[in-house]
Amino acid sequence: MRLLIPSAIIELTGEIQQCLFLAKQQGFAIDYIELGVSPTRTLQLISSAKTVVFETDLIHNDSRHLGAHDFALHYHHSLALTEVSTYLRSECNAKTLLINLQGVQGEAFDVWRHPLADETRALRFLSRQNHSQNESVESIYRHLAWVVTLSALDFPIEDCLTLARAMLNVSRETWVSDFALFPTPVLHLDEFDILPSHNLKGLTKAFPRVIAQQLGLYPVVDDVSWIEKLLPLGIKTVQLRIKDPNQVDLEQQIVRAIQLGRDYGAQVYINDYWQLAILHQAYGVHLGQEDLQVADLAALTNAGIALGLSTHGYYELLRIVQLQPSYIALGHIFPTTTKQMPSLPQGLVRLKLYQQLIDTIPYDESITGVPTVAIGGIDQSNAATVWQCGVSSLAVVRAITLAKDVKAVIEYFKQVMTPNTTQVHLDSASTHTLEPTSEANHVG
Repeated sequence: MRLLIPSAIIELTGEIQQCLFLAKQQGFAIDYIELGVSPTRTLQLISSAKTVVFETDLIHNDSRHLGAHDFALHYHHSLALTEVSTYLRSECNAKTLLINLQGVQGEAFDVWRHPLADETRALRFLSRQNHSQNESVESIYRHLAWVVTLSALDFPIEDCLTLARAMLNVSRETWVSDFALFPTPVLHLDEFDILPSHNLKGLTKAFPRVIAQQLGLYPVVDDVSWIEKLLPLGIKTVQLRIKDPNQVDLEQQIVRAIQLGRDYGAQVYINDYWQLAILHQAYGVHLGQEDLQVADLAALTNAGIALGLSTHGYYELLRIVQLQPSYIALGHIFPTTTKQMPSLPQGLVRLKLYQQLIDTIPYDESITGVPTVAIGGIDQSNAATVWQCGVSSLAVVRAITLAKDVKAVIEYFKQVMTPNTTQVHLDSASTHTLEPTSEANHVG
């Protein structure tokens, strides 16, 4: 990949080199990135697969010239907060990123329009307006360098903006990992026309807490018959993921799965079908990012149902943390054929960095570290390296469903998943647990 920098801001080269050096220290591969001079007034990322072009008003003083390429970063703007949403909705500004937009009471925002979700998105953080002019210019160049570098490392734009903002709060030699230093994705702000979803109304308390060390191996299966096989083998956490909502015996399978969980004192999560989970009083529900737009989260928490949420990067992680889920799923780690994924594989380097951040996030009163589940392409060939990233649990699909000897596979994962020293220990009195009924007392 060639990363080309306009001669008008050629001093950005040094900042980008520092960003790449720090990324290499974390384990990212950077040798394929070659720096050069752009023949135009734009920053260009040129690879065999695609070319991404960044414009910035650091070069184009007249912002009306911006917007012809992939992303246009505005560092100098005079918009009122109430004008932002309309401005971003206009066709010519659909690719605009408004950086460090000053709010009130010491707040500032990075704001952009997400084309696929068709919504305005924003990050909230403490304003740097009171810093000196030289410091402000230095911060702008450093921010731009991180946005472009992270894009070259294949981070999606929302993660580029999130991590670039957080990087301004640490030294140039430090990769940020402290939750308190990250910006907050905005869930509701009338001025930007970011309205609270109906499913967030009434959501006033955390979802039931779970004990990280009790999650264990986490099989994800598509038929209740697998749950019937796995729970007697000692599995304590399992997810029923039936993809076809029109499956004839869908409700019967969910009812049976929930009952098996009660019988064996296991944590059985129902994927997607939150209405049936509430109706039949399931232990837990697992939802993807797309499900958050439709699921009634307040109804779930009021029913005392544990909630696991999927994430695919920094922005999604920091957004759903505000919902206080029971656990966070991090994926997909490796390529997988079990589900069509909207994002690229995360890999072990990113997984370790996500976990370092999550370890600093408050979970329950004085406890930090939200329980995490790594998912996506995990099997016996890579389980040990995934576990070393510090996650609380490993989710598996084909490693179980295609196994010739399921019991032997479970035993292998049990040996791999010795307690991580980074995991938090929770007081069982404050957590969501199930006790087996008398019918299951014979189970080892």
